[in-house]
This record gives sequence, C-alpha cells and structure tokens, in this order.
Amino acid sequence: MRRIVVTGGAGFIGSHLVERLAAAGKDVVVLDDLSRGRREWLPPGTKLYEVDLRDGPALRQALAENPPGTVVHLAAMHYIPSVENAPTLASEINVSGTRMLLDALAPDPPKVFVFASTAAVYPDRAGPIAESCAPAPIDLYGRTKLEGERLIDKFAVETGTRGIVARIFNVIGTRETNPHVVAEVVEQLRGQAGPVRLGNLQTRRDYTDVRDVAAALHHLLTEPPDTAGTFNIGSEQSTSVADLVRTAEAVLGRPVEVEVEHRRVRAQDRAELVADATLLRKTTGWRPTRSLRETLAELLTAAEGQPLR
Repeated sequence: MRRIVVTGGAGFIGSHLVERLAAAGKDVVVLDDLSRGRREWLPPGTKLYEVDLRDGPALRQALAENPPGTVVHLAAMHYIPSVENAPTLASEINVSGTRMLLDALAPDPPKVFVFASTAAVYPDRAGPIAESCAPAPIDLYGRTKLEGERLIDKFAVETGTRGIVARIFNVIGTRETNPHVVAEVVEQLRGQAGPVRLGNLQTRRDYTDVRDVAAALHHLLTEPPDTAGTFNIGSEQSTSVADLVRTAEAVLGRPVEVEVEHRRVRAQDRAELVADATLLRKTTGWRPTRSLRETLAELLTAAEGQPLR
C-alpha cells in the first residue's frame, strides 16, 4: 500500500489511528492545523504538516510532496454547540475544506478515500439505525457532514477512487478535545468538590472507545481490498446519561451527586442515537473490545496528577 495521509491525524481519533498505522509499518503523513490536535500525540518520527484545509496552496504542496495511495479525512469541526455558534466557520471547514482537499487530490487521485462522517446525518428516531436509513439530519453539523458525503461520492464516481464513508457514533476515551458528556463527567469528578452538573439525563447514546473506532477505520482502509460504501461505527449499546453516571459510581465505589443545569440542556436534542453496525461486522469482522465501564475506569483513574474527589 502506498502512503497514507490522515487529515486531523494529531487529534482525538486521528492520533489513535496513526498509532495503529505506524505500528503496522505503514508510511503515514499527517495534515493537521493543531487547533485541537497535539504534536506529542503522534508516534516519534511521524511526518506532520501543519496545514489548514482552507489553505489551498499549502494543501496542494503537502500532497504534491506526499502523494497518497490512501486518504483518511478526519479533520472537521464537530462539537455541535461550537458548530451552531459559528455556522459559517463550520461550513467553511467541513464542506469547503473537504472540497479543497478533493480538488488538491484530483490530479493524482488516491486508490482509497475514507471519510469520517457522523451518525448526526440520520433522522431523529429511536432504536438501532442501519445504513439503509435515509439521511435527515436535524442540526447543522449533520448537514455539513452529509454534504461532505455527497462530495466524496461524486469524487469517487469521477476518479475511480474507492470511497468509504464511516458514520461514527459517540466516541469516548483518552485525548478527547471537546467537552462531550463523558469527558465532562470525568473532568468534573477530577475537579472541585460538589455535584456533577449535567444537562438532560435521559438522552441515550452509543458510546465506543476511541481505540476501537481507530481499529474499525484501520479495517476499512486495509481490508478487504474491494470494500466500498457506507458503514456505521458504534457499539450498538444504548446508554443514557443517568446510566453513565451509575457506571461512574460503580467504578468509583461511591455515590455521585448530580445537579441538572438547564443551560446545559440543548434546545434541540435527540432522545436516542444508537448504531446498527451489522454491516461493518459482516464486512470486516470488527467488534468493539472495550466496554463503557472499562473506558470510564481508565479515564477516572488516569488523573494525571489531579486527585479524584
């Protein structure tokens, strides 16, 4: 396999994927503006280009110097409150940035292009969602990623690149860079005394350890050689925020006081978002290896010098 270029490769999911690829002996190049990612999360010797996807000349130069056989496009603005508060910036990064990346690749297209999309492209509905469910995003983030999917599909048709769309559900684990609910619970439990302040306790999500997500992406970009299409990545387990707190209590061996803050309750939110990942299992054999409790235990005990309260 020729060189693998990973956009957003110094970030949350990206750095774990790059670790896997480097350990497998792959030639990996990372493009990341380091707005969220960190250089120190990359394996020693990883070639890093500090590039903003909206900077066309810098992007073209980096790709001309490192023509890829495979591209994994993870770079995006994806924390929903941040997207809603900066809609123009989010569209520039998630849509225009993806278009500029594809334009830069067009003269020498890769054999494989893996696009990190999101479960947010699906409609608001209960129960496990399969890839056959027609997209109907309820927020701007989902709409920007759905537009990215369409750009990838068009590029694949025009160039013959094998296009793979990975619709990723909620990801948890080390190196989280946004205050999603698991990271927020862990951070508050590491911090000052008092109740953990949260929003809606009844919303249910599908939480998957970031290393399992990286493993799924690794499978999709390397095997089998003719894989193409759209794949959900998720644990298939539906967990409420209240369940999450109870799991944290079990890990810590003590009660956790919770206070609902209405400012943390989103005006528009889904009751449930959980994956049907049957297609991914059948295609690659992937299954998650880490439970929610195992990931929470790791996060809560890795206090990084800060005592747990």
